Amino acid sequence: MPTRPIGERFCEAKPFPEMLSVVTDPGLEVFQVTTDLGGAGNTRGAFFSPDGSRFFFSRHWGEGGLSGRVQYTLCEVNDGWALRVLTDEEDPRSPVVSHDGRHFYYMANETVGGRVRVVLKRVDLQTFERDLVAVYDAAVEGIGRKPRLVVPRIGSLRADGRMLCTGFSFATDDGSDHFAPVFIDLETLAIRGFEWEPYSWRVQASYFRGDDPAHRTHLLMGRANRSQHWDKDGTYTEKWYSDVHRSQLHVVSEDGDIVGTVPVGGAGEGVDHPYWRGGLYEVATHSGRFDTAPHWRGTIMSAEPIDCDPALWASPRHIPGARRVELTRKFVRPDVCHQSWHVDGIHGAFDTEGWAGRGTPCPIGPSAFLYLGTVVNSATEDPYIVTKYLLHPRSSWNSAFTENCQELSPDLRTVFFSSDWTCTFGSPQVFVARGFAFPKG
Repeated sequence: MPTRPIGERFCEAKPFPEMLSVVTDPGLEVFQVTTDLGGAGNTRGAFFSPDGSRFFFSRHWGEGGLSGRVQYTLCEVNDGWALRVLTDEEDPRSPVVSHDGRHFYYMANETVGGRVRVVLKRVDLQTFERDLVAVYDAAVEGIGRKPRLVVPRIGSLRADGRMLCTGFSFATDDGSDHFAPVFIDLETLAIRGFEWEPYSWRVQASYFRGDDPAHRTHLLMGRANRSQHWDKDGTYTEKWYSDVHRSQLHVVSEDGDIVGTVPVGGAGEGVDHPYWRGGLYEVATHSGRFDTAPHWRGTIMSAEPIDCDPALWASPRHIPGARRVELTRKFVRPDVCHQSWHVDGIHGAFDTEGWAGRGTPCPIGPSAFLYLGTVVNSATEDPYIVTKYLLHPRSSWNSAFTENCQELSPDLRTVFFSSDWTCTFGSPQVFVARGFAFPKG
């Protein structure tokens, strides 16, 4: 792994016209932002500064691409895609940038005297000086246990910029894993959490992105209804702890109360990759549907969270009075996977599904492509999305780390994404596209 001082400017970017074609926008430009094949660039969980001038992502250095040391890096969008390293720990996690764009916060698991502790650090994004802000090695309020590790790669910052949400694994008497979401007040540094479920999938949560104070403390969370366990030999097992054998989406308060259920999911309808639909109080989720055509359809379902009787959680799609709409209903095969919504809830960048056929002679991963979408609000029918092809990343999709995971900028001018095409198979690099126009609504 290259050793660079925190904050030192360097550049690897080069034009990448190989992703242009006869069906891309005439003014489209593509650049490969990271080109050092000794590491892998990853846009999963990446994000922009509020003004869109900086893009934050992770790089992984080690045998096998996405293994080894993790390094958070920022890209200067308006400075030739120049890069600056922000971390040098083994495995930093849960990064966020303050709403004024001045500070980069992240969590890390540190070993001191043979004992692991969880710490919060902060990098000044003007001077690039780094501070140890807090150490969390005592029992957490609301959990009653000491943290063992910080779990999520992704953090979430409340709309007022004060509260950071992440998730910890806690020590238990029998050595089993115990996961819970936690909240850190960035002004007082106080920490608290609440019990959720014994599963690490979305053990952290995603804060509502809008400015409505009534919903500011609301978080989108998934419930897997399964438990996880690793025995002393490292053998992994999981089991259903609920009669509901599927994942569900809820909106939860900072106290852990379910204040709404997302009315998507149930027999014939799955949920995955859920997002707040920009700043709207709606959730847009990738939903595999088997009940709208003879073939599988990967759709975008958009729905308002609804407060309901817990007895209805088992089949959210049938909750009476729920407002839900398939934004992709005008397409025979939308095949949506990941979504990146602008805060306006109208514009987004999407990719198509690339999982099918993995490990066979005919994988569809390399054919997955990126497209742009604009939601049309009609006076005569429910909202729907119109789309436009962006480009073909040709990533292999041979693992979760080679998915495209595109991110749309706040000014609607750039899209970052990952691809391992022309790189080392299974070790993606970071790319960016600009010079496109959205479809007209």
